[in-house]
Formats: sequence, structure tokens, C-alpha cells
Amino acid sequence: MATIDDANLRDRFRRDGYVILPDVVPSDRLESLRTTVDEIVDRERQRNSDWDANPIPRANIAELVDPSTADILEFSLGETTFGVSQRALDRPAESVALSQLLVLCNPEFEPANPLPSGQQWGTDPRNWHRDIRPDHDAPLSALLVDEAANGPGYTQWNIALYDDAILYVIPGSHRRLTSEVETVRLQAEDGTQSPLDGSVCVELKAGAGVVYSSMLLHWGSKYTHRQKRRTLHFGYRSFGRYLPHQRECTLAQQVGDLLATGTLESQRLARSFELFRDEYTLIEEIFRAAIDDDAPRFDAGVQKLHPSSEGRLTCIILLSRIARNIYNLSRDHLDEVRINSGTPSEAIVLQTNLSNRFSAEQLTQLWKRFGPLDDMLRSGEATHVSGFLGPPTEYTFEELPCAMTTNSVLTAMFAAV
Repeated sequence: MATIDDANLRDRFRRDGYVILPDVVPSDRLESLRTTVDEIVDRERQRNSDWDANPIPRANIAELVDPSTADILEFSLGETTFGVSQRALDRPAESVALSQLLVLCNPEFEPANPLPSGQQWGTDPRNWHRDIRPDHDAPLSALLVDEAANGPGYTQWNIALYDDAILYVIPGSHRRLTSEVETVRLQAEDGTQSPLDGSVCVELKAGAGVVYSSMLLHWGSKYTHRQKRRTLHFGYRSFGRYLPHQRECTLAQQVGDLLATGTLESQRLARSFELFRDEYTLIEEIFRAAIDDDAPRFDAGVQKLHPSSEGRLTCIILLSRIARNIYNLSRDHLDEVRINSGTPSEAIVLQTNLSNRFSAEQLTQLWKRFGPLDDMLRSGEATHVSGFLGPPTEYTFEELPCAMTTNSVLTAMFAAV
């Protein structure tokens, strides 16, 4: 891979929200990774009867990898992927975790245009969007404040095993709200499915990759059967500064058994799972303080999770989403549970285990504690804003209510029960 110094990589990632890198896949590994990924895709096709009818097919590598295909796992933990992510996040290696392993593919037919964003089932990536759901995450303005103050918390990758020019991005859009001009355009007929002013096509040659912010306005422009697509879609997150909205691990811990003991890759993966487990241990402490009506202990726990005072309100909002998830788990409302991939993973294990550590009464108390905050973020009417994931929701998409501060939220929470 062509070298790029740490400062340049970090500055470009923060400024533009993306950096294109050649030779992420070394030329001598390209054919072997193609073979591995084709095997993964074949397994997905065999288990998924809808594969050939899917206009945007993708395979979950983390669910399908085995000893014969473990080279893809090793690759995701190497210097050109994990190492670059660590540098872009500006964090030590022991504070970075691998969280997602997918491959994006071409459809087996020429698909029709997608419906506009905001359908009940969610948002097709062939529409312009940010990888943000306000009902699962936080309003965009809150996420922007947190990242501006504390640096990036998540990197997302597209790594092309064949030439790929599907992804479009708007440089710098990860640092701001959607502009008035963009909003008008996105609300127009077919506006979410055509180039926006200032957008850039991310052209990747085979072996090249783009590391980018999931908060960028981006667009999967054209899925077609005419060109083979095998584009790796990886995710990495940081720990120790704050809780990012892309926070869950979609890998199962058993994949660690596929790596040789003592290798750098196995150490990185083991540390990844350790980071997620330790974070949930801290979240349990925070939730117990909330249940016990212990505001000082709750605040102390939040400060451990989010040391900087700037953006701390965002952390509390994201904690409310986790509290809602485990409350719903306890009530068997599994359809309401927020898991990034929707598949069995360490995220599900951790949230289920956390839910099981509390009684039903405690979880009811926990959710009542977060109830005032949840109410503050609801408008009372389900709407959808183009450029976001998910269906219509009552939750605020972009701006926090102006009266919301960390202190006002904590006061309302601990006067509530």
C-alpha cells in the first residue's frame, strides 16, 4: 500500500470524511482473497433463498468464515485495514476494535429503481443517506458535537476486489447538518437517487479501498448485474474517548478460534472482544446507579465512559437507547431491539446477558428513569427526513431541542421516579 503519514491521513479523514488508498489488498493477495470471498458468497447464496432476487445483495463474512476462508479474517486485522483505521482514529491499537465484516455484491438481475427513503422497512442504500437512525442513535446535531469535540469514533471501509465506482460521497458532510439546498434536492422526486452538487464518485481500482465516516452523506449509486462486485465492507471503532453511534460488535466471539494463537491478528481480535465486554461492564454499573436513584454514581460512570464534558449529553442519549433495548429484551420485544446487523453476534450476547442481570422490576425502573429523556427527543408525530436510515419515527432527526443540556436531562431523569 502506498504510504501516507499519520498526520496527513488523520487530517484528511477529519476534514473530508474519507481517504482513498491504493493497494489495500496487496497485488499478490488479490486473487486468493477473490477466491475466498466467492466461497463466502456461495455459502450465503445457499442459505439465503432470496439471494438471487435481492437488488443489493451482501454476505455476512463473520457468520460464514471457517478455517478454509480464515485469510479474510486475518486480512481484516492487518496493517492495511486495522492499522490504517487505528491511525485514522488517532488511537492506540489496544483501544481499537474490529466490529463488522461484510461483502457487498452485484445483483443477479438488473434491479428497478428503489423506493424513496423513509419506507416502513427502512432505507435502501441506493438512496442518499447517512448511516444514522434517530430512533436508534441520536439527533445528528448531537453526534456532530460529540465527534467535533472528541475526534472520530468509527471508521467504515469499502475495499474493492474488482473495479468499483458505485459509492458517491459529499466531502465534509460528516461535520455539518444537511444544507438547505441539499434538503430541497433530497425531497424532490428522485432526489435521493441522483448526484448532488459537490458529490464525488469514489472510484476504486481492484485492490484499492476507501476508509470513510459513516456520518457522511453517501449514495450507492448503481447496483447492476453487468459488472461483478465483490467489495469488502469493514467497520472499526475506538474506545476510551466516547460512545459512538456505531457502537456494537456484529462478530461472534467464536471466530477468534480460526486464528493461530499468539499472532498479532489473534491478539487484536481478542482485544476487540475484551473492549466490548469491558464497556458493557461499565454500562451495567451506570444502569445500576440509575436504578438505585444514585445520581452522583450515575454521573461518575458516565464520566468514565465519556471523559470530556463536551458531547456528554450524546453519550447519555445513546445509553438510553441501550436501556430501551435491554428493557425490550426482557419483555421479549425482539423486533424492537437495536442490533446493527440484525444477526446473532457479540452485540446480541452482550445485550442479552446484560438484560438477564436485572429483574423485570429493575428494568422497568431503569426505563422509567430514562423516560423523561426519551420523551424530550420525540416530536409526537412520525416523520422521515430524507438522507437518514430507517422508517418514519417520532424521534428528532437533526436538531436537539434547544433547552436540552446535560444538567437539565439529569435533573429530569432523577426527579422522575
